[in-house]
Amino acid sequence: MDKLEIYIKQAGEWCDYAAQLIKTAWSQPYAPEMLAAAGAALLLLIAVRKIRKARKPVKLFDNRAGVVEVSRKALDELVQSVCYSLGALNRPDVTIETRRGRLCMSVSLKLESGQKLTDATSEIQTALTSAFREHLGVEKLGRIDVKVTGFKGLIYKPTTKFLPPAPASRDGDVIISDDEPLFNTGEEPKNP
Repeated sequence: MDKLEIYIKQAGEWCDYAAQLIKTAWSQPYAPEMLAAAGAALLLLIAVRKIRKARKPVKLFDNRAGVVEVSRKALDELVQSVCYSLGALNRPDVTIETRRGRLCMSVSLKLESGQKLTDATSEIQTALTSAFREHLGVEKLGRIDVKVTGFKGLIYKPTTKFLPPAPASRDGDVIISDDEPLFNTGEEPKNP
């Protein structure tokens, strides 16, 4: 027999044995409940691990005195202040992680209408790079991905043809006069 045929035969025997073991275990009393409890415990363990990882501070660098770590909330606040100073209109969603020893981030935000997308995003990336290098001393900076989720505001200003016509004045250029007050206070106008 060929070695491949031997491996295939042995794999088939293992699969048959595993199927018989699962059938035997499933036929035991309380097997579905125990399986559900084991699945719930596994999901809980995964959730706790993700929460711990999300709250774990980011290690920026080592120096002679020790390790320098910054909380993810502090990094998030730095990114928000940079984005607000450059015209972001909402609170940016920030995801910060380390890949291969480099600090990488993804920023999602809404911009003001009328901004050129390429200019606005490159300005945000440059400002974030300089802020992280100047304020935090981070030299190993990775990718800074910017995702624009929308625009707010008017792109074009309305033209005068959509505005109501200005009221005609009797005295030339004077639109507001004492004869026709803007607010009626109930008093009679004074005639000069």
